[in-house]
Amino acid sequence: MFRADPRIDRRRRKGNGLKRLLVLLAVFVLTVLLLARVDSNAASRGVSSPAKFAGAFVNWGPVGREHTLQAWEKWLKQKPSSVLGVDFYGKTTWEDFSRLNWVPGVWKKLNPARDVVWSIPLTMKGTPLADVAEGLYDAEFEAAARAISEAHPKAIIRLGWEMNLAEMAWFAKGHEADYIKAFRRVVEIFRRHSASFKFDWCPGWGPQEMPADASYPGDDVVDYIGLDVYDFKHEGTPEERWNNFYVKAPFGLEWHREFARLHGKRMSYPEWGVGNAGDNPFFIQQMHDWFMKNEDMIAYAAYFDVDGAWPTQIDNGAFPKSQLLFRKLFSR
Repeated sequence: MFRADPRIDRRRRKGNGLKRLLVLLAVFVLTVLLLARVDSNAASRGVSSPAKFAGAFVNWGPVGREHTLQAWEKWLKQKPSSVLGVDFYGKTTWEDFSRLNWVPGVWKKLNPARDVVWSIPLTMKGTPLADVAEGLYDAEFEAAARAISEAHPKAIIRLGWEMNLAEMAWFAKGHEADYIKAFRRVVEIFRRHSASFKFDWCPGWGPQEMPADASYPGDDVVDYIGLDVYDFKHEGTPEERWNNFYVKAPFGLEWHREFARLHGKRMSYPEWGVGNAGDNPFFIQQMHDWFMKNEDMIAYAAYFDVDGAWPTQIDNGAFPKSQLLFRKLFSR
């Protein structure tokens, strides 16, 4: 029988053990690197959101909202032109529909790549919705549709928004049929100028002065179902206000989601913000979480970064706690 040299056998065992140790060490290193990458991605997802939730209505600034929106993008570290802008067209008089036809062109000149939501009045104060429904102001809407289509043929048209609020000139209570007929007529006018327009029907959140769904104009003229949501003063803690006046309220967030699902539409949030109830980062967190929870059902969201009926601007230090959290959550 052949007998191996024991010294050679020991060297072989030692060499094989070293190889196994090196293999195990390599596997360990690769595993650590992989886990670190996964954890990094998970952390990134936890503190950021898609650019579609970082849109904004911003101040005009020295030469146009586009420059202000670019500063907003940089503040949130979003990619250039990735954030959606919101603007309002001809809100004061019928003459504005022609007189302000240069405004969409400013957006296009400053940045042809920018996507814009245009909020269009459905009528003016003193003009009944019935007059619009009967076509007495078709020329004015033609002028608006022409100006917007030349600059933004794929724009989102938010027509006759917050129709359930009494202060709106197109308040639909008692005139629901006229609102619906007027909405449908104006959509037809806009579609003649661009088949790529998308139309957003957008009430204000909550019961307000009328049930919003009574003025729904029909699935064939609506692409997105929007909701404007602001943090208003109410009794209770921030948590109680959130649950009672936003999530569970009649015509609140859960209603919005179910109504959109029922009609096979995606949701939108063209206006939202803190301010009326003060510096409330809890509201910022909850809105962000709602967006992320329902991400697949939401087309876009835009913060109202302009002080209007009350202060809502969030990038100027007026609401420091909310500002800090907003930037953390909505940065890329």
